[in-house]
Amino acid sequence: MKRQMKCQLLLALMQLVTAPLLQAQVSRQIERGEAQPAQGNQREAIVIKQGSAKTYLNRGLVRSAAGEWDGAISDFNRVIEIEPLNAVAYYNRGNARQARGEQEQAIADYDEAIRISPRLAEAYNNRGVARQGKGDTAGAVADYEKAIESDPQNARAYANRSLTLLFLGQEADAAKDFEQCLALDNKLAQSLEKRIKELKRRLVSKQ
Repeated sequence: MKRQMKCQLLLALMQLVTAPLLQAQVSRQIERGEAQPAQGNQREAIVIKQGSAKTYLNRGLVRSAAGEWDGAISDFNRVIEIEPLNAVAYYNRGNARQARGEQEQAIADYDEAIRISPRLAEAYNNRGVARQGKGDTAGAVADYEKAIESDPQNARAYANRSLTLLFLGQEADAAKDFEQCLALDNKLAQSLEKRIKELKRRLVSKQ
């Protein structure tokens, strides 16, 4: 029971870390020109032409950015029907499913994205969060390590591994990951410091 409570605590904190990062990630995809967001009621004005996989993908990204998970999943489903080997569609559908709390389905999508594109670091990172949510801490750490191996500049993977190692009582290693995370992206400093302090406080209170 005590271990289960600790796992639930870590899951709650991990969700706080990953939820805004999912939106930031979608925003970066939009900034790179992979999706063009519409404003307000214009969002639905995006026209599907000739069953284009790219068009469905773009609209799925826009819907994800707006938190319209059902619509986003529908669009990513269509992309996969058109292009069964589209790793980006599987990956983004996994993000939407994870946002809806569907961890098993999200993991299956990340698995497929990784099978198609074995060096897709974000898929490893997000699968790690989903695995942690199911209580698979070892699997989560392994995924964060794969994310870092695939992309040594992935600050989010260092942040998530730092929290997980702290949860496991490996404070020295957690501190190293924390420092590396901030060296890569110091914008995460305030939010990550708060989560580490809160995690330490709650772990002590549960002992």
